[in-house]
Amino acid sequence: MSETFQIESKETLYEVLHQLVKLRVSDIYITAGKPLEIRRIGDILSTSHIAPSEGVMVEFLNSAGDVKISGLLSDPAQYPAGQIDGAVSLPDDAGASQRFRYNFFRVLDPISKHQTVKLALRPLSDKIPATDELLIPKRLVEDMDAMKQGLILVCGKAGQGKSTSLASLLQHRAEKFKHHIVTLEQPIEYILQSNKSSISQREIGVSTDSFAGGLRAALRQSPDLILVGEIRDRETAEIALSAAESCHLVFGTLHTSNAAQSIERFVNIFPTEAQPSVWNVLSSALRAIICQILVRDTEGHRVAVREIMLVNNSISSYIKKQDIQGVRRGIESGFNDYGMVNWARAAEQLMQQGIISEATQKELTALGE
Repeated sequence: MSETFQIESKETLYEVLHQLVKLRVSDIYITAGKPLEIRRIGDILSTSHIAPSEGVMVEFLNSAGDVKISGLLSDPAQYPAGQIDGAVSLPDDAGASQRFRYNFFRVLDPISKHQTVKLALRPLSDKIPATDELLIPKRLVEDMDAMKQGLILVCGKAGQGKSTSLASLLQHRAEKFKHHIVTLEQPIEYILQSNKSSISQREIGVSTDSFAGGLRAALRQSPDLILVGEIRDRETAEIALSAAESCHLVFGTLHTSNAAQSIERFVNIFPTEAQPSVWNVLSSALRAIICQILVRDTEGHRVAVREIMLVNNSISSYIKKQDIQGVRRGIESGFNDYGMVNWARAAEQLMQQGIISEATQKELTALGE
């Protein structure tokens, strides 16, 4: 059994985090007084490092982060919501900076039966991968380049690479067009840069108070493209849909697994009496849905797999008629003419190429059901 190492200061925590980043971990979990845990190639592993107290964790976040925390998150009276989102930047010896996004949240300690705190950190890369590096189909990128207004949804559960794919697509447009790009993120993960486009990246809780408030303000900022980091409530969905109808290209995200489910989820954000009109507007405003998941390939690496739906006349008609099964048929039949790919086809292609196992193929196929 390896010897444990107690982290007692924010400076030591800095050092440990830099060491873990060099191991190419995708996530780091820090529970006060417990062994640090990491995620590598999709698996959770325990380490010999013992996390510091809640006080040291708060000191660390306040010294390196963009959100200031006062008091104790473990006290429900001080923090009724029980969680805080933000980002931290840690300088290294070379003068560079390693950024992390974080969620600091309250959990039950199974031993003391009292509330304690846990910090989920995800290392962020300064380099935004090109679309071809992420294996985003060239045809899809070209089709999206032609889209000047409407709603594009990028969907998938947390930790499946949505933010990286979105950053890649937005960076591509920033370099190709002379646009004003406004992003609303919580937190900002990738920093977009361009000599052609004007870029305004706004962080919820820092630059603006909410997605809805930031989106409403964005419409007065003469944007060509708006990214809404998460469409989670009626007000945000309503403004996003209105913006997509009125000469703006809007990117948004949902935590859904397939295109048909994403349409239903978007509509269900609205109350029942408003849904008929939402189906109607969505049929004309929606341009594309990309659903993404990371799976392990046959060599043990993680690879992104995507379901792709582009709204043509047939799919627009199915949406207007609220025919979700018709949408699924439209995706399946749209492969040759439009490059659409459902989960079953995506899984079959990767299986034939020897990239994934038969078990993974079955898991991917099930996502479309």
